[in-house]
Amino acid sequence: MPRRQAVRHAARMTVAAVVAFAAAWAFDLPQGYWAVISAIVVMQGSLGGTLGASLDRLLATIAGAGAGAVWVLVRAHLAVPEIVLLALAVAPMALLAALRPSFRLAPITAVIVLLGATGEDGVFVAFHRMAEIALGCVIGGLTAQFVVPDRARNAIERGAAGLLEALGRVASAHLTRAGDAATDPLNDVVRRYLAGLATAATDEARERALFLCTGPPAAPLLRTLRRVRSDVAMLGRAMAIDPDIDGSAAAEALAQHFKAAAAFLRGDGPAPPLDLLDAAIGAAPATSALAFALVTLRRDLGELDERLAEQVAT
Repeated sequence: MPRRQAVRHAARMTVAAVVAFAAAWAFDLPQGYWAVISAIVVMQGSLGGTLGASLDRLLATIAGAGAGAVWVLVRAHLAVPEIVLLALAVAPMALLAALRPSFRLAPITAVIVLLGATGEDGVFVAFHRMAEIALGCVIGGLTAQFVVPDRARNAIERGAAGLLEALGRVASAHLTRAGDAATDPLNDVVRRYLAGLATAATDEARERALFLCTGPPAAPLLRTLRRVRSDVAMLGRAMAIDPDIDGSAAAEALAQHFKAAAAFLRGDGPAPPLDLLDAAIGAAPATSALAFALVTLRRDLGELDERLAEQVAT
């Protein structure tokens, strides 16, 4: 995470914790620290991520607290061993968590309600737990919205620019036959950027659903980047098919293009022209695998330029 973004994230988390503590005290909640913990846990790098984490935690709490309260009431009226009640409370919540990872906190909440309640007060314990965690989730979401907010689009632009630079290095490594020792670490970097972009695109979709962002959606950009990544990988296979072809001219053209595309996305330069790549394609033998790979890449880079222009315009 960039330093400036890290400072902003730390500021949001601190504000959320302090406000949650004050709100829990104002509402006289019995275990207000759950509100503080929830506000900290749900705080993510973007508003969309925070909203998603808040909803997941709230739904998991409702499910777990409800299950715990049911078995507290059963314990109050039937002489069932505590260990049996524990198993009955945890089993369905554990299955739910296995089927829906967003409910992974449901078994924990069920255990807290069951073991923390005495007599018939399980319903009150469950209500307090839901109130405390709901308060923390709401405060976390509001803090992400109003305190030095970070939108998912910012993460998308940072990630896409980093991915473009990494793809330029991978393409150059393939075309200069640098070997697996050089390309494998670069491909790991590309995979990490793509995973981060997929998460940011999901967060952006949440923000868009709540009318918290405008402009073109990130999904088309992500699809185009994935195609370009596949095209770059094809360059390596093409160079293996035609071991006598010199790919240095294409390597230089692509390195410049990807670097310029990243700078354009960051607002540090104009949109990159495709002239140099066109010249490299013309220099490759027309019937070679490299020429086919470069033509395919050139087509997708043209589409990528359109997606980048949409993002920059926004």
